[in-house]
Amino acid sequence: MRAVFALKRDQILVLIAKDFKLKYNSTALGFAWSLIVPFLTSVIYYFVFGIMMRWDAKNYLLYLISGTFMWQFFSNVIMMNGGVLMANASLLKKTSFDRGLLIWGTLFTESIHFLLTVPVLIAVMLFYGVWPDFITLFPNVAVSLFLLSLLAIGVSYVYAAINLYFRDLERIMNVVITLWMFVSPVFIPISAIPEQYKWVLHYNPMAGIMGIWRDVFYEPGFHPETFLPLFLICAVVFVLGRYVFKSLEPRFAEMM
Repeated sequence: MRAVFALKRDQILVLIAKDFKLKYNSTALGFAWSLIVPFLTSVIYYFVFGIMMRWDAKNYLLYLISGTFMWQFFSNVIMMNGGVLMANASLLKKTSFDRGLLIWGTLFTESIHFLLTVPVLIAVMLFYGVWPDFITLFPNVAVSLFLLSLLAIGVSYVYAAINLYFRDLERIMNVVITLWMFVSPVFIPISAIPEQYKWVLHYNPMAGIMGIWRDVFYEPGFHPETFLPLFLICAVVFVLGRYVFKSLEPRFAEMM
């Protein structure tokens, strides 16, 4: 068991190193782009919604950045996993290789990017004079990242497997992810959502996960009553996603 774990760990580390090399090869700013892009996106949203439309939201730039950074992580994991099987066609032909590690490798790569954006969040918190609740800091961070990973991997399993059979799914997925972003509280304050449409948030796990994440970085709080329902939803997505992936896996090599 220990040897199997060590082998999988080494394989994931190789995949992470490969992803970093491919992503930042021949770029002038390298890793800095993973900070610059979501930050500039947040600034644009702030200008449009915070200044031009004047949405009434406390510390709106902090609200934006905390949501945008998390959404960037989530959407990057899913969209990159859409082509991860095709990008590693040679590995699919090796029967001893666990294809699911490709999905997890993308998650770990993007996790490094995501965690290294936290200092930016902390800097904006200090700017607004917002202090975390150190008692609830760890459970909120741990639960939000765990649930986000379950959800992202579950969706990625389905997307990666089906996209290998239907290559035009990528175009549809771009629309789905964009729609999902707009029905999540990424940049739209919950207070700005009409009451008759707030029910959508109850069926959107990303809304709940962002709420837990913002309990750390936006408006410190602790709402453990949301943990179990969100876990059940994310766990179901994960299990169903893995089932679809494993069901289609035997034909991966011949679909290349």
